[in-house]
Amino acid sequence: MHILPPRHLSLALAALIALAAPGRLAAQSAEEVLRRHVKAVGGTNALRGIASTRYLGAITRSGQAEAPAGEFVWQFKRPAHFYEETRWPAAQGSGGGARTTEAFNGRSAWRELPDGSLQTLTGQEPARARAWATYRNDRFLTWKKQKSRARLAGRKTLAGRPAFVLEFITRTGLQRRIAFDAETHLILREESERGSGTETVLFGDYRRVDGVMEPHHIEIHRGGEAFEVRVLQVTHNLALPDALFDFPQRAASPLPEIPTLLDSIFQNQMALEAVVENYTYTMTETQVEVDGMGRLKQKFEKTFEVFYLDGHAIRKLVANGGRPLEPAEARKEDARVEKLIREHEERREKRAARLARQGQAPGATSNTGRDDDSDVTVALFLRLSQFVHPRRERFRGREVVVFEFEPRTGYKARNRAESLIQKLAGVVWIDEQAKQVARLEARLLDSFKMAGGLVASVQQGSALVFEQEMVRNEVWLPLYAEINLTARLFLVAGMKRNLVMRFSNYKKFNVETRSEVKPPSIPPENHD
Repeated sequence: MHILPPRHLSLALAALIALAAPGRLAAQSAEEVLRRHVKAVGGTNALRGIASTRYLGAITRSGQAEAPAGEFVWQFKRPAHFYEETRWPAAQGSGGGARTTEAFNGRSAWRELPDGSLQTLTGQEPARARAWATYRNDRFLTWKKQKSRARLAGRKTLAGRPAFVLEFITRTGLQRRIAFDAETHLILREESERGSGTETVLFGDYRRVDGVMEPHHIEIHRGGEAFEVRVLQVTHNLALPDALFDFPQRAASPLPEIPTLLDSIFQNQMALEAVVENYTYTMTETQVEVDGMGRLKQKFEKTFEVFYLDGHAIRKLVANGGRPLEPAEARKEDARVEKLIREHEERREKRAARLARQGQAPGATSNTGRDDDSDVTVALFLRLSQFVHPRRERFRGREVVVFEFEPRTGYKARNRAESLIQKLAGVVWIDEQAKQVARLEARLLDSFKMAGGLVASVQQGSALVFEQEMVRNEVWLPLYAEINLTARLFLVAGMKRNLVMRFSNYKKFNVETRSEVKPPSIPPENHD
């Protein structure tokens, strides 16, 4: 048997002791890693006492340490506000320097580009910004309450230091990989998706500020560039005004009279939602299910032909998984649709007979014959929401007025659809010339329960996107919808689904004419 020399034996024993020692590599779960991190940073009470944080620093591009440094600002305010700004001196910018800014105000995210242009972020970017703001402000104090998940993904060595790597997943499925120093329990590195790439942030040179350990050296890798930040000052509990995080109001052409504009949009939307019922169209529905750790579980794609009967949408399945139905399946689907039509006709005849007995004309029914209170429409959003922070932007090459919206205070919902809308906030893009809604993004502020939560409870953070566009210069029609849903069914089963619906091949029918309308394709960058 080979015996190690005494010196090597003592080193080996020291390494084994280090692996087994509390606070080093002995953590057995993600929850334990996070518990030790909170304690090492300063403890629960100290972290709860921080309502806002500002980091001021000097920033340089990696490999350009000799160039003049820029100014870097991070500002965070609970529960979910953040602001990042970088100012470069003239030597590194153009035309007297450059500035980039990104912020989230709790409802929408926006960005200022180096050329000074401003844009409201769309697609997954607002969700990413919200997750970043919530994560930075919360500091792992309420991650379980927020229905986030953490999984110990392994161990690795970073810059010569042993580390635990956690996969941290929000309730909406956004992922972040976080590496914690196995000895100090402080964060060494974070990785998350940003746009079509990955952003990596490294932290070091921790110092105690107001009893809390704060990093004073930060490296940011994003978009093919790397930046180094030397933090000069960290300040807690500044009185940061909410306006700091709002989309900047800058001199531009005057905005239209807002109440008049909103009233016109509401009337146009009501007309549009009636007009679309005169069309048939193709709807392709793609549904993705993910498991609790954000991994793809199932994917479905179905194509339907859709038409309306007295305001009720009838969907006929014509393809499954991208393939047309087999003849037997098609016959079965035809029979199902024919049965729906017969049942609808019977209900209509009974309703007409009932109205005749009451001495009313058939037209005395509701506008479309709908008796369902669950239809959530854009017109309902416009009627039940209050709109703030109007600004001008360009969207899909057209001038738009952008509003943030939130539930109207003091309004008492009358049915299920109104109850749902009273829990939604987001952003709406208005085509000013057409006075039509071009895009709408909404997010659920609180859980929405059906049958008191016994049947289903749609979780906070679930979101939807809706777009419509002028088709062949004739009429505005829906083109795209997306729903990101996190729900609990029957108090037990949880599910996460992403549902994308694309509308095409519009055909208008009446007694005299049958005309086919094919809307243009949607730019993919609008649906990241």
